[in-house]
Order: sequence, then structure tokens, then C-alpha cells
Amino acid sequence: MYGLAYVPMVIPAIKKRARPFSAGALLAFSATYPLEEKARYGLVLASFFLLALGWPYEKQSVRFWERFLNATLGGTGLAIALGLYNLGRWEAILGVAVPFLLVRNRVLSSFGLLPVSALYLIGAYRVPENIKLALFVGVYLYSLNHLRKLLR
Repeated sequence: MYGLAYVPMVIPAIKKRARPFSAGALLAFSATYPLEEKARYGLVLASFFLLALGWPYEKQSVRFWERFLNATLGGTGLAIALGLYNLGRWEAILGVAVPFLLVRNRVLSSFGLLPVSALYLIGAYRVPENIKLALFVGVYLYSLNHLRKLLR
């Protein structure tokens, strides 16, 4: 049900520099919303196609504190994705987007934010559901800061 929160994040794909962000939203939606297998893989392919449509990417620098936060989110997100991979769950594909968080370009790093929030939401780690939801909301709201700067 929380996967529907990613649907409005696809709309900014109208602007070229926001296409990687929207591609991340499609990827996160495909993992968090209950879909048939063919539809899910179609959305994953559409996500990577939308990411490729943004080429060449504009350069927008990321501040140091944002890079630090992105690296922290990416490290924990990658650990969650590896845990999902070890469990044999297909949602581990979200880990492909995590290294984009380490790039110094805001346009490219925005691709990894929403998949990381999805990993926090659906991850197979042992914390109460309220904490998972709080982590999801925190990263989701942080991604809105990136989106605001992309749409300037």
C-alpha cells in the first residue's frame, strides 16, 4: 500500500534533469506494490529506459553534508539489499541503484534515493514496523529536498 507514494514522483520526468529521480521512483514502485511478475519486470525495464533518456546528465554539485548523508543511507541500503539477496528475494535488485548515491552529481545521485527508501520499507531486518515506516518517511522527505533542487 505504501508503494503508491512513489506514483506522484514519476511526474517530474517531464524535466530532463529529473528523469533519473523518476526512474528511481518507478524502480521503487515496482518493488513495493503488489504486481504480477510481468508487470513488475516491465516497470523495472521502464525505469532503466527512463534513466537512459536523461543522458547526458547535467552537472549539479552535491554539498558535503548531503554526500555524507547519501553515503550513510547508501551503506545501510546496500546492506539491506545484500540481506535480501541472501534470502533469495527479487527485491534485491533495488541494490543496483544504491551506488548512484555516492556520485557527486545531484542528477545522478537522485536515482538512488527512492529505491533506498523502498529498501528501508521492505527490508528483511529485525526492527519494529513503526521504525521501518519512520525510516521510509525520513528518506522519502529527504528525497523531496533533492527533487526541489532538481526542479529549479
